[in-house]
Formats: sequence, C-alpha cells, structure tokens
Amino acid sequence: MSRSHAELTPVLKAAIDWMVLLDSGSAKARDRAAFEGWLAADAGHRLAWESLNGALAPAFTPVVQADRSLPGSARAATQALRSSGVSLERRRLLRNGSALALLLGLGTSITLQRRMPLQGLVSDIYSGTAERKQLTLPDGSVLLLNARTTVDLDFSATARRLRLHQGELRIQVATDPLRPLQVVTAQGSVQALGTCFSVRQLQQESLVGVQQHSVRVTNLVGQQALVNEGGALRFSHDRLLALPGNQHQTDAWVTGRLEVENESLGSVIEALRPYRYGLLRISEAASRLRVFGVFSLDDSDRALQSLAQVLPITVSQYGPLTLIDLA
Repeated sequence: MSRSHAELTPVLKAAIDWMVLLDSGSAKARDRAAFEGWLAADAGHRLAWESLNGALAPAFTPVVQADRSLPGSARAATQALRSSGVSLERRRLLRNGSALALLLGLGTSITLQRRMPLQGLVSDIYSGTAERKQLTLPDGSVLLLNARTTVDLDFSATARRLRLHQGELRIQVATDPLRPLQVVTAQGSVQALGTCFSVRQLQQESLVGVQQHSVRVTNLVGQQALVNEGGALRFSHDRLLALPGNQHQTDAWVTGRLEVENESLGSVIEALRPYRYGLLRISEAASRLRVFGVFSLDDSDRALQSLAQVLPITVSQYGPLTLIDLA
C-alpha cells in the first residue's frame, strides 16, 4: 500500500535529521549503526531516504558531476538546502546544531549559512564569515573572535566561563582572583593563570596557545597539563599533546595572516574555510601535500591562487563550490 504525503512527513523529518548528522563529520560508529537499523526497520524509511537524496539532483547536475572526482561534494553543496518546514518546538531545534537548517527557507538557508554559523542564532556572541570581532566582556576582559566563531557566556558572582562551540578565540583576561576565568570546549577546559591565551575548537580536539603567563588544561577524563608562555597544546577528551613550533605562527590569524611551515594542505584549507562565503572541498590525496608560506586570510582567492602556483593542484570553481584536487 502506498503512503500519503502526510503519512510520510514524520519519516522525512527523521531522514533529514539522519542526513545532517551523517554529513556533519561528527557521526560516530554507533550513529552509523543506528542509522542502518532505522533504514532497515521500515520500507518507508528507505523510501524517504532515497527521495531525499534524489529530490535535488536535477537542479544540481554540475555539482553532481563534480562529485565524481571529489566524493561528497554534491552532498556538501546541497546540505544547506535540506529544509522541510518542520513544525517542531523551536527552542529544541535551535539548540540542536544539526537541525538548525530545518527552520530556514531555501533562499534564507543558503544566504544565512554563507554569512554566519547557524549556531550563532542562539549563541551569546558570534562572528560571521570572513569576520574577526573584538569586544569587551562585562569583567573588562578583551575577547577577539576568529571568523565563524560562536561562544556562550556564563558569568556569575563566583566564576567566569566561556563555552566555545566552534571556531577560535583569543582573550586578554582581566584580573579577578575570586573568579577564575575558564574557556570550555567539547574536550575539556582551559583555566587562565595569567593574562592572554587562545583556544581553537577542532572537530575532535581542541588547541590552546599561550601568549602571556600560563594556563591549566583539564580534559574530560581529568588529565591536566600546565601550558606556559609561548607554548601550545592539543587535547582530546582522553589525551594531552604538547606541540613544538613557533607560537607566533599559531596566532597569525589575529592580524589576518596564515603562516604555515610544513603543514598539510588539508589543514591550510581548513583555516581558509571560515573566510569563504562558498563551499570549499579538497580531495584526500591533495590534502596530504605539505605547505610552507604566508597567506592572506582576508583574500582567500589570492591564497588559493598562490597555492596552485607552487603545488601540483587544480582549483576549480562551480558557482559557490570550489574543488581542489591533484593536477
């Protein structure tokens, strides 16, 4: 028996949630197993999934063709368009980053996602695409946000806490012995023991660099490390790794520069993404190339041209989508 559109609506809602989760880059093995179980549980689930995947194909034929050389490009390009007018409780959806796009219309979704991170809709403070934003916090601390950064503030009579959801920040901490300042990430927390440090939220890790004095890092399993002036540390929920190198290179974004010395091209592209209004995709093979140099964050087109001049890569433009592959 065929199902009516009304009967399929809740299933389509679930299919959209699954698609956004699986495309987010944060899906774990248990999530994929749960998805396979959902897919196999009912023929209607598979029908909804196939309909969702195929609905936008005619309008994005050039992107689909590009996807043949860089798997995943088509899905990345259409992810912003997957909205369905879902009438679910607004606040719950807004707090679920994977479902924010469902609240937006087609044109609004594309425009807004290029201009700002969707988490910014519900964060206390945020910066948009290609924007570095400086502001003074209620305690007098000076906060600088890198592009596409979202932060929530939790200041009370006994504590000062900033929750970094995505992006990167640098903070000049105002002295207050009674209220230690902490930056909380998905992997743990960084407590100020001095005056100036930076924190970056990566996909599965966090990165902290200290410009003045020191900080104490504590990950989710309770491991701790002291990072002194000029030092940097990468940490996951159960691992701490001190990083060698020039701290000045790590902080170059403050002045709009990207300084790299023997870094992967993939990490360079990751740093450029928050400064691009379109989608930027790189093949796995190209991402492994090593890069040296100084590039402008504020002119990402020029940065990509410079990379293409010194590396064996091609940079191809398909409307809002830029693809990078080996030449």
